[in-house]
Amino acid sequence: MSTEAQGLFSSSVLPWQRASFEHCVAMYKANRLPHALMLAGPNGCGKRVFAATVASVLLCKNANDDARDIAPCGSCDGCSLLQAGSHGDIRWLAPEEGKRAIGVEPVRDAIRFVQQTAGYGAYKVLVIAPAEAMTTAAANALLKTLEEPAGNSFICLVCHRPNDLPATVRSRCQTMAFPAPEFEAGLSWLQQEMPDSNRASLALELADGRPVEALRLATTGALDELASIRQTLSGLVHQTHTATTAAQLLGSADLDTILTVAAAVIEATLKDTLSLNDPSRYRQLFCLRDDIGQWASGVRRGVNLARDGLVAHLCNRLFTAVSPPA
Repeated sequence: MSTEAQGLFSSSVLPWQRASFEHCVAMYKANRLPHALMLAGPNGCGKRVFAATVASVLLCKNANDDARDIAPCGSCDGCSLLQAGSHGDIRWLAPEEGKRAIGVEPVRDAIRFVQQTAGYGAYKVLVIAPAEAMTTAAANALLKTLEEPAGNSFICLVCHRPNDLPATVRSRCQTMAFPAPEFEAGLSWLQQEMPDSNRASLALELADGRPVEALRLATTGALDELASIRQTLSGLVHQTHTATTAAQLLGSADLDTILTVAAAVIEATLKDTLSLNDPSRYRQLFCLRDDIGQWASGVRRGVNLARDGLVAHLCNRLFTAVSPPA
């Protein structure tokens, strides 16, 4: 388990997750907790925190019996082992450092793990995050376990892009939706984590309303770079930059980041364009948005796209799509 994942076990369920957490707890107390749960929603909304909190409850020996207040006690053997990263009944599966995918061998090893009898309590817990990082072979290897789970196992799939998973996997899990919270709710939480409220608001806006992602941007130093990329792409929309100038300004910025920001800029532009009732413009923007989605999916799968050529093409398409008619 990575140090980052281990740190999640000292977190509390986030405010906008409370109702979903109480629902999980109610199922747990009624012995109706599904053997496989898929947490589906945009990256950066706290799904991994939720998965860690539910896992903590299942592995805690002294969890409160009150359905509304149930939480890991933080002091029993189970909690102590979990926070130290040495609990023998949990496996947190993620891509290895430097890789984008989860291969079939780690998944097979995790399957063998959940099929064993729990050594400390009632449950063996497997968290896969993000689940869509599994290769096709890895996802297929998981199918039999999802169909015939061990009696003491709980599998949690943290999924940012559910449609990237095979339908056979999705159909064997109970899905809980985790959309981004209302902007004000996300901002209220973020302002407690960041001393500068104006910067918190900027981070949340650039993260498209995803509070955990906004905090990551602010704490890793990525916020300023993201703001610069958005300013450059917005310059194409407002015709203050040419496509050539914008491509130069984007320099060596990460391609996945550029595509993510471009999609957000296009969404905002579409709202304005639709209000102007200009079918020709929004048709071009819709097509570009769809193409960006395909490019981004390829990048995340490890497809080697020609970065400079694609950035130049993106800038030219965006500039052309919003240019006034001749």
